[in-house]
Amino acid sequence: MTYVVAALVVTNVLTLLNLLLLFGVIRRLREQQVPPPGGVPGPAALPVGTLVEAFATTDVAGHPLRRDDLPHGAVIAFFSPGCTPCEALLPKFIAHAERLPDGRRSAVAVVVGASADAAGYVAELSSAARVVVEDDSGGVLTRAFGVTGYPTVFQLDGDGRLLVSDASSVDRLAVPAA
Repeated sequence: MTYVVAALVVTNVLTLLNLLLLFGVIRRLREQQVPPPGGVPGPAALPVGTLVEAFATTDVAGHPLRRDDLPHGAVIAFFSPGCTPCEALLPKFIAHAERLPDGRRSAVAVVVGASADAAGYVAELSSAARVVVEDDSGGVLTRAFGVTGYPTVFQLDGDGRLLVSDASSVDRLAVPAA
């Protein structure tokens, strides 16, 4: 009988020790929360109707880009090299941008990542949109639009308010009349 009681006590102690270690591992995993390359899909911080904060930056061609210069229906898309959903959206975004009445003036593509990694995206997007490259730490446009994941697509009205927010596709975007 004493062996059975001793075995039960040892088993219970080991079970409690295992449970404590498991809680410690779970806590450490929650603390890390490191996003995978390409960002974490998730909602954008800005809801439809929000006035995007004023921004001023320069595209890869050296031309200034300001919120107030974007026409009604302008589309701004955020991509990250190495992001599989971004690669799938890229040709659809280019096709949509080519249909916009103001052409490249109405489409902005923001590539978030190291310049060397972004080169392929820049080459592909430059024919249809104005392209801005920002580093992973968050640039002017990433902060202005509150981007938290990639790909993310926004559409603005003429005053800089969001008509479409956090679309991960161009299917919800309207093509304004010329």
